[in-house]
Parts: sequence; C-alpha cells; structure tokens
Amino acid sequence: MEDALTDTDLPRDNVQEGLFYVSPEQLARRLRSDRAPLVLDVRDPPELGGELGQLSGALNIPLGQLKQRVGELSAHKSRDIVVVCRTGRRSEAAARLLQDMGFERVSVLKGGMTAWRDAHR
Repeated sequence: MEDALTDTDLPRDNVQEGLFYVSPEQLARRLRSDRAPLVLDVRDPPELGGELGQLSGALNIPLGQLKQRVGELSAHKSRDIVVVCRTGRRSEAAARLLQDMGFERVSVLKGGMTAWRDAHR
C-alpha cells in the first residue's frame, strides 16, 4: 500500500548505469500520496504547452540551466526527485548532474512524458 511507503521508498522499476527509473504508473501513485516526490521537468519552456503537456506542480528548470539554477533545489535535497523530459534522455543527463552535486534520491521517469501520455490515455 502506498501509505506504508516512507519518503525514502520511492518505488523504482530498475537501475541502469547508476540511475534509478520509475514507471508512469509508479509516479502516478506517488503523486497521489502525501509523500509526493518533487517532479523536475527539464524541458525547454516552449515544450511545456505542447502535445505532452506538463505534470501539475512540476518545477521547470531546463537542462541547459540546471547547473546554474541548482540552488533552487537545495530545499528539496532530502526529498525524492523525479526528473522528466520528453523521452528520458535529458532526464538521464539531469539526474547524473544532480547525483554529481550530492542529490541522492533522484529518479528518471522511464520513457519521459511520451510514456506518461501513453499510460494516461
């Protein structure tokens, strides 16, 4: 049950090359819980209004600005963070960057917003 999860128990599909991945279904369950992760959308602003939309409450910091704006995430360093983009490639780069900066609880939405849209049609 999702209520039994602690803040450090974000379910993860798998681990590849040091990155954790969550499925759209796992993320949807966690977003409904009282211990919802921070969703970090690393797409460029024009993409947010496109066909894939944006997850409610997501923080948008484009990948190209993440290094300069990482201070905006400092208050969330002890929280689970799920990084999203269109297909997952930029999210992987962002997750690695965050890990290098000391963020330990970072996951990638597997398949990105494309997978999210497909799972929620």
